[in-house]
Amino acid sequence: MSARRRFALVLVGGILLSLSGMFLGLWWVTFATGVAIGLALPRTWTAPVAGAISGLAAWSEPLIEANAQYGLGPTSLSIAAIMGANGAALIPIALTVIVGVLLGLAGSWLGAAIRGVALNSPRSGAVEKLGDQRLEVKDPVLTQR
Repeated sequence: MSARRRFALVLVGGILLSLSGMFLGLWWVTFATGVAIGLALPRTWTAPVAGAISGLAAWSEPLIEANAQYGLGPTSLSIAAIMGANGAALIPIALTVIVGVLLGLAGSWLGAAIRGVALNSPRSGAVEKLGDQRLEVKDPVLTQR
């Protein structure tokens, strides 16, 4: 499977899983999905991108739906007033989306770190164990001394 296709499949799966969690009221599923994204993608730099996009989509969609049905203006204005930002309806919405992005980003970073440590740990080829329990050093720098 190509890297682009794998990225697209993991991204779509992550968005769907995060959205499912959001619709069930399980906001923390975005973080868990990010961890799964980090474990599933082989390149370390693609995992945070996919995790952030997944979190952005999962936390934005319910806001878009609620805005289409009810309008978020009065609600976001009242939340902004409680926060002390009178007349800034965009602040609570932006903070909500930022939380989703950070959850996905942090989860995918953790998953990529786990993958890097557990699955791709480098094996040392400088020492070889012999049959009689001795170690033979094959490093050219150490053998010249």
